[in-house]
Amino acid sequence: MLARCKRRSGLGTLGSGKHVDLPVAWTEAIILAQCKGEIQEEALDILLISLDHAPMNPEQVPVLFFIAESILYRICYDAAQKSYLYSSEIKLSKVGFLVFLRLLVFHLCGHLKSSGEHTYRLYIDLKALSACEVCYQPYPNILSAVHFMLKAGETICGAVVLSDLNLEEIQKQRPRGMSFLNSDPSVQIKLEQKENKIQPFLWHSLVVWVCIHNNSSRLDEVLQHLLFYKDELHQKNWLDSVLGLLVLGEAAKLNLSCLKVLMDLVRDFISSSMSLQKQKDSCMQNLSSWSWEIGYVYTTVLRDICLNGIISDLQKTAFLGFCDCTKPPKHPEELRGASFFDLLQYSPSDGPHDCEELFWVIRYGVVYNLVVMCNELCGDVSREGLRNAMWNALQKQKNNERDGRVLEAVRVAEAEANGPANPFISSSANAPSSPRTLISCQYVGWRVASALSQVYLPPTGPNIPLPSKSKQKVSPVKYQYSEQRDVEKRTARPSLREELLQARIPIYPYPDIFTRTDRALKKIIEDQWQKELQIRLKEEEWLLEIELQEKQRKEEEHFREIMKRREEKVHKKTKPYELPAKHQDEDLIK
Repeated sequence: MLARCKRRSGLGTLGSGKHVDLPVAWTEAIILAQCKGEIQEEALDILLISLDHAPMNPEQVPVLFFIAESILYRICYDAAQKSYLYSSEIKLSKVGFLVFLRLLVFHLCGHLKSSGEHTYRLYIDLKALSACEVCYQPYPNILSAVHFMLKAGETICGAVVLSDLNLEEIQKQRPRGMSFLNSDPSVQIKLEQKENKIQPFLWHSLVVWVCIHNNSSRLDEVLQHLLFYKDELHQKNWLDSVLGLLVLGEAAKLNLSCLKVLMDLVRDFISSSMSLQKQKDSCMQNLSSWSWEIGYVYTTVLRDICLNGIISDLQKTAFLGFCDCTKPPKHPEELRGASFFDLLQYSPSDGPHDCEELFWVIRYGVVYNLVVMCNELCGDVSREGLRNAMWNALQKQKNNERDGRVLEAVRVAEAEANGPANPFISSSANAPSSPRTLISCQYVGWRVASALSQVYLPPTGPNIPLPSKSKQKVSPVKYQYSEQRDVEKRTARPSLREELLQARIPIYPYPDIFTRTDRALKKIIEDQWQKELQIRLKEEEWLLEIELQEKQRKEEEHFREIMKRREEKVHKKTKPYELPAKHQDEDLIK
């Protein structure tokens, strides 16, 4: 059954092929995950890899809701009730993150409008998940996935409104085996029809990704324009920021300038977050005081760049940063970059109760991903130097780290890596006793970028299939009518090109696909910037009008004060240089 599930998932073909049936394969995998032991581990591994690289299709929506409900049930009523952390809990959180990520993308694309019943059942299960946050406070790798599921579920289910009936009464009255939506005709689920919009940060990240894949000449301008929206990373709704980081990470795997902008954005985000916390009288001791989930997701994106960057310079820069020196900085409280090495050296404060309490989750993510990368690069001769540098940095951090919560990341990652090898995932070249390869998300950013760009960006060129030349055998019957066809060709009407040539009109060559794509991208960017410019001009006019109104109001108040003082001194209510009414009548008579 596991082998059949692997074949239907298309693990070797990136989820494509005639033999691939993703809804059936995912349903079988999540049902096999109900088992215990090795079968559960192998089924979750197959589901993880398939959800990472499979293309996004609206036909997957029902099975994704089914998997989401199953994952939430397993976490809330099984995994969270145990006294110890199991490797299956880590995999369940990873599967939940990928499932809710796909559902969020489908929600932004408008494919969940007819999923009212699924959405309401998901809304009920998310209430139980919010009570399990406390169990995973020591493990930010699981807690970040739980927070993402809650935040994405809140966005997906936010448009669902139930009629004024109590849920417990509905569940008591409904018969078994029937949907509670059909058991009582008074129960109705209403979907608020709202236009899905994305933040400018995510939109510009999609434009960067499209520019990279189309070799656009305006990439530098788009990257500079993207830096204007770095303050959006501090918004409470950080889902679009996470999606933007995933898309930028895909672009950074192909271009060094994109990697520079990505690291500058995260460096400014962490530095500004720490400075804002230092300005307060006393820093909060909980994780809810800043959007640490963005920083943790960034560590996973950076790991993907280190492992799957298109050139070695990208992989090296993601680990060491743009400064080649490996010496510790003179001022550890200043974050000079956002590479793995820079984040390890960063110390926001020296006091025991200062804002360092808020930064330990980022160091946890860095240490956890270092262990994952060392395990992934084991046996790769071409990147042995990079692995040695990572291993040395990890050992040094283990010796110097004083926070036991950060050292827990090493134990969690090593326990996950030292598990039994999955025969359906591992290559046959590896020995059964070799350490297990941890499954890392490699293609999900590419799938998210391609799905969102098709909806929120206009097509850059016509989708014209390439002509295929079919080899046909010439039958002898055709030669019988060869002379007749020659006569028909001579008497036929000339083509447009022949008419233009006869009229001596010059024919200009039609631009190729790259030129048309570049022009289309330029038009998209210019149109968007013109819209933003009009918005800013309207805002400036509005502010100017407010200033004029405020100035007029102050002048009127000043005039009233003058009149009040004059009335107190002269005991007259007339304006200055104005005669009383009696004198005005005498002047008129005269």
